[in-house]
Amino acid sequence: MSVQDRINQAVYHAKGIERAYRSMQLSAAEASVLMKYQRYFADRDVLDLGVGTGRTTHYLEPLARRYVGIDYSPHMIKHMHAHFPDACTLLADMRHLSMFDDESFDFVIGSNNVMDAVSHADRLTVLGEVQRILRAGGLFVFSSHNRDYAKATSGPRLQLSRNPATQLRNLASFVRQLFNHRRTRKLRKIETEYSLLDDGGHDYLLLHYYVDRSHGELQLSRVGFEMLDVFAHSGLVKARDEKDVVSPSLYYVARRL
Repeated sequence: MSVQDRINQAVYHAKGIERAYRSMQLSAAEASVLMKYQRYFADRDVLDLGVGTGRTTHYLEPLARRYVGIDYSPHMIKHMHAHFPDACTLLADMRHLSMFDDESFDFVIGSNNVMDAVSHADRLTVLGEVQRILRAGGLFVFSSHNRDYAKATSGPRLQLSRNPATQLRNLASFVRQLFNHRRTRKLRKIETEYSLLDDGGHDYLLLHYYVDRSHGELQLSRVGFEMLDVFAHSGLVKARDEKDVVSPSLYYVARRL
């Protein structure tokens, strides 16, 4: 197990982790992607990676011909079984998809930067596995932390408020984040193709994979994908030569060749 794996699993396997993911609303980028590419998952076979508490299940499962959601956190899957009893959700790791046959899905989605929770080698494994289980012409849609983001390497910042109670909570949060950041930042890694960075996710406890658009597209092309679109955090499609320093993450839409 990599250091990144050990750190991230400690968070995602913690009891009560599901309470941090209560929102059922789509982001602007997710809404744009699903509206534009609805025909690829409506009445089709869909696999949802890192399903969490079912935020995307709420929108995809009713439209899909067959819907399967997986997550490697037992607490997330327990939540899914309780709140989405009719949806097929499995305790499984996206790096190990051998339970699915070749070319058995039309649409695979990995929302909420789930791809960034694993190491570089494991990320490439996931890309290969997704390519294997997708049918020709099927889509892989996923979000990933943007290495070009202007604040990608910044640390915690104290949020100011005129409300004394709110300011006290902000101060407590800042101290917690600063403590975590001072420990986790020692594990940061900057490579040509990617970076591993701690960030505001779970108060700087996690180590996330960051990639810029050009290297993200290169990784996909190596395993047999064609990039169709890249969506900014705002939900707008980015031009191919447009560098995005505003979006913390980007949404990729790639078609299996």
